[in-house]
Amino acid sequence: MYAKHAFRAGMACYLTAAGIAQADVITIATVNNGDMIRMQGLTGDFAEKTGHQIEWMTLEENVLRQRVTTDISAKGGQFDIMTIGMYETPIWGREWLAGTAGRPAGRL
Repeated sequence: MYAKHAFRAGMACYLTAAGIAQADVITIATVNNGDMIRMQGLTGDFAEKTGHQIEWMTLEENVLRQRVTTDISAKGGQFDIMTIGMYETPIWGREWLAGTAGRPAGRL
């Protein structure tokens, strides 16, 4: 149950921060590990409640890191949402990540 609520909260934050709340299809880049595979299993409920379809790009960690870094650097926009780990957070947080503080209620 916790994972389901955490997934919904995380998705809401990402959707708002990325400015794609009206997208019909949301493309998510994620690493191929057990936690992310379990998260993919929760997307049916999310799609049913929001009307958004989710397309997953699941890759090995090094391949994913290279593709996402290239896409962001080139402002390619291939991915609407990407999951990142503790390695990327301090590096990407300098320029590309936005906090949710100060956002209106219901828009996190």
